[in-house]
Amino acid sequence: MDEYVLMPLSALGVYFHGVFVSLTFGLPVAIGAMLWKWWRSGEVIYLRAARIMTAVLAVNFALGAIFGTLVEFGLVQVWPGVNLAIATFAFTPLVLELIAFSNEVAFLILFIVTLGKVRPPVSLAILAVYAGFAYFSGVLITAVNTWMQAPWGTGPLAQALYPFMPEYGPLAIDVPKIVALKVAALAAGHPISILVQQPGLSGKVGVVLTDHAVAMYSPYALVSIFHNIIGATLIGLAVALAGWSYRYFKTGDGKYLKIITPIATIFAVLFVIQAPIVAHFMGEAVAKYNPTKFALIEGAKETYYNPLIAWLAYGDPNHPIVGFDRLYASCEKHGDTTLGDVAAALGLGEYLSQLGDVDVSNVAALKLRDLCVSDLQKAESRMPLLHSAYYVKVTFAILGGLAAAVLFFNFVKAPGLTALARKIVSAIGGERRGLFLLALLTVLGTVIPAVAGWAVREIGRKPWSVYGLLYPSELVTPVPYATSPGFLAFAYLTILAIGFGGLYAMYLVATREFKFLELLKKGAGVG
Repeated sequence: MDEYVLMPLSALGVYFHGVFVSLTFGLPVAIGAMLWKWWRSGEVIYLRAARIMTAVLAVNFALGAIFGTLVEFGLVQVWPGVNLAIATFAFTPLVLELIAFSNEVAFLILFIVTLGKVRPPVSLAILAVYAGFAYFSGVLITAVNTWMQAPWGTGPLAQALYPFMPEYGPLAIDVPKIVALKVAALAAGHPISILVQQPGLSGKVGVVLTDHAVAMYSPYALVSIFHNIIGATLIGLAVALAGWSYRYFKTGDGKYLKIITPIATIFAVLFVIQAPIVAHFMGEAVAKYNPTKFALIEGAKETYYNPLIAWLAYGDPNHPIVGFDRLYASCEKHGDTTLGDVAAALGLGEYLSQLGDVDVSNVAALKLRDLCVSDLQKAESRMPLLHSAYYVKVTFAILGGLAAAVLFFNFVKAPGLTALARKIVSAIGGERRGLFLLALLTVLGTVIPAVAGWAVREIGRKPWSVYGLLYPSELVTPVPYATSPGFLAFAYLTILAIGFGGLYAMYLVATREFKFLELLKKGAGVG
């Protein structure tokens, strides 16, 4: 089907965008640490380090903007049915995100042109404002993505279709209008975009959302925001740490240890906040709001008991790990109720008539029980992938945490622990090689958990694009050319070229700034 051909393309763009966003979040923290050390010590090495990382940040920000545009363009072109969400639940967050992004641009430029020309506290203040808008942008985008994971504001609507679902907050929608669109999409066999593009339809249907900001105060969004932003910040810090550790490994110059120390310290502190604390609350949220995803990551075909997992997920060691057997059993609550019964009970005739000539007779006899079971089967088919990806994520996060701890105690004195950390560094190749290897482990311990974790987050909510409500087939473009080999080849090559070209550009800025400027002039036709 079209959606399964286009999903990998969208995922590739999102992953590249995620790489650049992670550096956008992490590098300002590392730069801020250098400016603070420069302010307090007056040593020029810190200012030079801040300038190099600022140059990388500038290139990275441009690439993040390019990929953000590609992703958003793909969102409305490849998945035009999402306009229903963009015009309702996502409208307020995305408007605010545009404002945040505009301020990011302004304050980053201000920071770049004034760095080294104003006093350190002034540079720190400008950097803090820029970073604040960058994080706020991340908050808003995460809120939109989280709504697709847990559609806050739809109350018991998903539960009416799938009895194992929880309620998603207050009921802030006009249920008959939303259900009418869903039924019409099922009946017509076309994406929702075909329905909503009819001239004058919005005027006929009217307002479907009563609280424009409801997606932003979801408890699932709150924990997702902390989890995603801290995780991305850790990736950026790990990359900076690995870069400076590599310079120390190659040169042996002790000045690089002065740069590595504060970055490693901040990384370790944030890792302690992220791994055992924020990740725990994220796990609880998944168990509560995404029952199918939780069963998938725990490999729960059948319900079983595990006191440790139950305590972590539910706060009760005696709580069962609910498996697909119980989820399937809950579908029986529908009895023989059909989609036609639901349409009649909600009085959908009026709204369906506004959607054009849609004949729902072909789906009226569809039993909700069968729909529930069918979608659970689709979800369960992903269990091997999700279960493996989740525990790969956990394994590498543990490795990254251990590496962060060794680095931290190598630089920060603690009775017994510092001696142990230095013995470990010595055992894995001596100080220069050991520190570099540990820094590489922090990269692996953040990047792989992020890649695997995002796969779990996104694939885990399938077969729905909006959890429990909308399928990818209802949102994908109806234009056949989008799935043609020519278009797919062009799109993949464009994304890969920009992505890897951008990574190489950042490498040049960090290692050979003049070479980068020479290539930039050639590309612009200067000289």
